[in-house]
Amino acid sequence: MKIQEMKTKESSGGYERVFNCKELGILLSKVQATVISNGTELERMILSQSTVIENLDDFISATEENKTENGIYVAPKKIVKESKRTVKGIEPDLVIFIVEHKRVCKIIEVKDGFMFDTKKVKGEKQNLEFFATQFGSRIPFSTDYYICCFNETDKGRIREGLKNEFELEHIMTGVELCDILKISYIDIRKKRIQDSENNIDYFVSELVKIDTVRNKISNLLSK
Repeated sequence: MKIQEMKTKESSGGYERVFNCKELGILLSKVQATVISNGTELERMILSQSTVIENLDDFISATEENKTENGIYVAPKKIVKESKRTVKGIEPDLVIFIVEHKRVCKIIEVKDGFMFDTKKVKGEKQNLEFFATQFGSRIPFSTDYYICCFNETDKGRIREGLKNEFELEHIMTGVELCDILKISYIDIRKKRIQDSENNIDYFVSELVKIDTVRNKISNLLSK
């Protein structure tokens, strides 16, 4: 996700008050908006390479009648929410259905980072466990849940970042997620790295356009 594509309100709110500089406040608000949007952008990138289910109830009914071809199918949050079989109030990011000789359903919460506070992690785990149990009883699939920290490859570090609330068997890396979906982890990472390089260039160029910042930098360099 690119900072320059973000739209913000004219007032930058808290950031403006912190620095007493409207232009800097607006720029930092755009950075914050980009951080927030990165998670949904990651899901869009994953879905763009996957076979997406358009109606979950129809898909499950067809599978029960052995009318679904073998393959890997993904239901995003919006589609899961619309299903009559879902658990109201809980919407995991991705629900993956593997249809082959053994039907498997993987319920996944996708995270960009892997460091969270204990209360948040406990809530995530409780929701995933409850959803997996309730939803799993309503579908003809063997069901389990996972939290996927997309950018970290060390499950030990992920577990520590999750305050040891999740067992290793319920932790998934981005590489593993892409392997399951048979999509390219490398391509997704490359695209995001390209965006990050663009973000550095844009942020610096916009920063030095601000008189207050430019003057501060000039004063520091002259010392």
